Amino acid sequence: MRQQADLPLMGVMVSEKQSSPPFSESLFCKRLSIAGKRHGVQVVVFSPEHVTGLLNQLDGYTYARGQWVHGSSRLPDIIYDRMNYKNAKHVHRTREYLAAMHGRTPLHYLARGLSGKWTVYQCLNRLSMLSPHLPETVKFKHTSQLQSRLRRHPQGVFLKPHSGTHGKRTLRVLRDGSESIRVDGRDPNNVPFQRRFADLSSAEEFLDTFIGDRSYILQPYLELSNTDQQPFDIRVLMQKNDQGRWTLTGMAARIGESGSITSNLHGGGTATGASEYLAKEFGSHTASTLIAKLTELSAHIPEQLESHFGRLAELGIDFGIDRDAQLWIIEVNSKPGRSAFFQIGDLKCAQQSVDNPVVYARYLWLRQFRRVTT
Repeated sequence: MRQQADLPLMGVMVSEKQSSPPFSESLFCKRLSIAGKRHGVQVVVFSPEHVTGLLNQLDGYTYARGQWVHGSSRLPDIIYDRMNYKNAKHVHRTREYLAAMHGRTPLHYLARGLSGKWTVYQCLNRLSMLSPHLPETVKFKHTSQLQSRLRRHPQGVFLKPHSGTHGKRTLRVLRDGSESIRVDGRDPNNVPFQRRFADLSSAEEFLDTFIGDRSYILQPYLELSNTDQQPFDIRVLMQKNDQGRWTLTGMAARIGESGSITSNLHGGGTATGASEYLAKEFGSHTASTLIAKLTELSAHIPEQLESHFGRLAELGIDFGIDRDAQLWIIEVNSKPGRSAFFQIGDLKCAQQSVDNPVVYARYLWLRQFRRVTT
């Protein structure tokens, strides 16, 4: 691979995959590479297992003339972390690889990640304007918590993995009669399932096995469905632009399959324009009020999280809306997807969602790494 020394090199760090090319998010990486050519940023895609330390080089892929080219690269100026970490051991192993790389050249990250749902909740809950929009959340420590929580929340409780993504391993637990318990969930492959148990004790045994030693949070189950009983949420994409300022790139409504407990696109959901969808569900006046509130809340979330976690580059913020038009902050993701914006046909927003990580990387290279006089 040939690089120009006078242009920044952004290394997109991705997970390995048994495919061609052998890494995840290849379509997104292709789009990043094309955007990089337009904005004067070189892009190399790599997995952390492929650091060739002795030669101070990186084993990676570049996109050129319509195909992926495998070869050696100089070490990147900026790392854009898109890894999907499997567990704490995977995180530790990746950090070791990066430490070895850092010993040979200074590494700069486009952003630091968030450290899980419980920590994010605690951070957001400190801001008075956000706390009314956060579902009551506690750490899930043991199934013995369920009895009192189910008594308090007749609609059931929702269990989410502290570090999970795409709705995988999420669970809704509710009473299905005087004694029986129903568990709706998604397995590790994001396949929906439903189980019924004669009593809470039997359900607890199943949950103990399903959850294992993973960390979970527990919330009341909120009815965040449309008039057709399909779950839906509003994805807001916040990103830093070429001036390093937070901007709202776009909004999209994501609608899950009927009977599903999540609306994630990875779980079979579909996307449509947020304004039109909310107008259909709540009427045009309420929809306008909701859009304004979504915009206001989304503007405060990034800076609040940066004050705790350090520099961030982009956030996917998922809002739920109940039938009383109450807004709920459901989840914040520091490695957001952007397929919803391509799916709804908002090409300007979709392109901006790809361009922003590239132009923000260039901004950091120019300003913070003193490549130009400011």
